[in-house]
Amino acid sequence: MAKLLDVCHDVARNELNPLRNTYLNRAFATACEIPLRGLSDYAKQPFAVRGVVGGKERVLEERRVHSLPFADLLNFKVDDADSKPRVLIAAALSGHHATLLQDTIRGFARDFDPYITDWKDAREVPLEAGDFGLDDYIAYLIEFLEVLGPGTHLVATCQAAPPAMVAAAGLAKRNPELVPASLTLMAGPVDTRINPVIINKVTNVVPLELMRKTNIHKIPAGYPGSGRRVYPGFYQLSGFIMMNPVPHVKKYWDFVKDSVRGDEVATDFFRNFYNEYFAVLDMTESFYMESLRKIFFEHHIPKGEMTFRGEPVDFAAIRDMALLTIEGGNDGFCPPGQTEAAHTVISGIPEDKRGHYIQEGVGHYGVFSGSRFQNEIYPVIRDFIGKAEAGLDYPRSQVTKASLNS
Repeated sequence: MAKLLDVCHDVARNELNPLRNTYLNRAFATACEIPLRGLSDYAKQPFAVRGVVGGKERVLEERRVHSLPFADLLNFKVDDADSKPRVLIAAALSGHHATLLQDTIRGFARDFDPYITDWKDAREVPLEAGDFGLDDYIAYLIEFLEVLGPGTHLVATCQAAPPAMVAAAGLAKRNPELVPASLTLMAGPVDTRINPVIINKVTNVVPLELMRKTNIHKIPAGYPGSGRRVYPGFYQLSGFIMMNPVPHVKKYWDFVKDSVRGDEVATDFFRNFYNEYFAVLDMTESFYMESLRKIFFEHHIPKGEMTFRGEPVDFAAIRDMALLTIEGGNDGFCPPGQTEAAHTVISGIPEDKRGHYIQEGVGHYGVFSGSRFQNEIYPVIRDFIGKAEAGLDYPRSQVTKASLNS
């Protein structure tokens, strides 16, 4: 069925088709494309981060700085990188590839030397590479910070916030000079007991072991990771969509109208977004279950029970690091308050090195990408890091762009 739809769609959209721009042909092509998109597999998309190099806008060259079995440390080449602060973007490992953050990277590439954690699909990692759990994620962050050296600024998105906090605390105890110069947490689940949404409330009624029995599956033959037990990425994607289906239904309906009308700019934007959004990766059973248990079910971080490699984590040991938390006013996945809780957990930082910013009118993904991120959120982070670089003080309570620029 998918092959037939693909052939029909290609014929209808072919530039040599004399009927290509007729209303009936566009309607036929759209009728083929909608079910075809539902039946397709979506490969990892390229980063294709655009920035200004040598006075011209172009796709930034990316290079692999360090490689580990489950992740690569990537850098995006910008002008005068050696004279700019290093920023490590810790991408969430929650079903999507790090390429979902290409807009985030584009923002930081304007003023910083940007790096990102590029997590690998568990189905592509051979069994002989070993297991990968939450402690391994934290250890990877620590190793990447060691590779980048002192003075690196760490920006953690979504699920990456808790392990980024643990990594900073671990370095404060073992290697203080490598503690990030600043830590920015963007819409991360630090304390999911605050303003709980449906995904948080599920943990009160669904046993953790049931999550394992229903969500964990073995990778089939034909993949390097065949036999590895994983949480499939498409399960996570389905959950995301089911939690808030209305915007997706609206976007698909708009796509139908734009496609039939022949608006190629709008339809290309739709395809580019969903080609990325539907490209998912599998997570190891260990990482998925440990993250669920420690972060969402048992709340180890806010309750002071977090451990790393079997040892208690002392967040109060972090004393000389700037901390900024960012939240979206309309975030349905990580509502306001859950990320700000990091300020209570990391109690040893002076008040003048703290900041919190809520962007009204944006949902979860709007915290990391889109026009509101580029024009309103990113400048807050840029200025906050700039003041950390200069050793200046920060306004506490509610950070605003005006106060940061003062």
